[in-house]
Amino acid sequence: MRRRRAAGAGSVGLLAAVLVSLSASLAAAAAPAPRLGPPRPFALERVEVRALAAAATGVSYKLYVSLPHSYDGDVVTAHATLSRRDHYPVVYLLDADYSFLLARNITDHLAERADLPEVILVGIGYDGPRAYRRHRTRDYTPTFVPDGGYGPELQRYSGGGPKFLEFLAAELLPAVEEAYRVTPGDRTIVGHSYGGLFASWALFERPALFGRAVAVSPSLWYDDRLVLRREQTYAADHRRLPGRVYFGVGAREINSSRSMVADLAAFARQLRARGYEGLELQVAVLDGETHNSVFPRALSNGLRFVFAAR
Repeated sequence: MRRRRAAGAGSVGLLAAVLVSLSASLAAAAAPAPRLGPPRPFALERVEVRALAAAATGVSYKLYVSLPHSYDGDVVTAHATLSRRDHYPVVYLLDADYSFLLARNITDHLAERADLPEVILVGIGYDGPRAYRRHRTRDYTPTFVPDGGYGPELQRYSGGGPKFLEFLAAELLPAVEEAYRVTPGDRTIVGHSYGGLFASWALFERPALFGRAVAVSPSLWYDDRLVLRREQTYAADHRRLPGRVYFGVGAREINSSRSMVADLAAFARQLRARGYEGLELQVAVLDGETHNSVFPRALSNGLRFVFAAR
């Protein structure tokens, strides 16, 4: 009898538990599903957007400026305590319409972990309707070439590189250095593809303008290897090329008509054969990377190299 009663009590307890669970499930099913709160605009902390109408090019630029964590005072992050400084180096980033958010997160991530100094990042974008290919064809190509690139319709805008370089030197850099606490003369330029072409060409046009350069997948094929020829004319009168320069290219940037890997290898041999005083150079072919995928990895590697001597 005792066993039967005990068994009966256990069955009742089990049944009660099932009923409680079922009741909770039914209540949950009857309750309204959780709802998201109303959408709100998202603003990045420490990022300012400024406009600058350029006299040299006649173009209105949109500047994305990312300030360091510690710009307004000491700050404790998840990985380090960062101390406010009087001045910061500046990284000038081409193609900001696509590259700014990538570069901003990379520079923040590395700085918080002491792999990079804190920097002021200035991304150079464009006001008005999106015209990515036209803008970069105009501003980043040193000479007019009627074909190649994105095709004749866009190449007709090519050759604005000298005006864009004048805008940087005479308008943008002075404006940034007046508005922010920058380290005088500590400037880095970053460019990819046509942007890398421009950064490479600028080394010989205005060698004192940028002490550091990161050129990713530079379009050295442009205008029958214009940059290699420009380096030859520079070498005729110069023995010094001060600065830290990183060139990166994806190992898969090869097709039937050209090899960006071979172009960069030829350029690197040419530079190293000169033995320029003051030039610290790193050239990397990044395995597995294509023209579309290489930028984030090369940017991370390149920035760490050009700032390594600090």
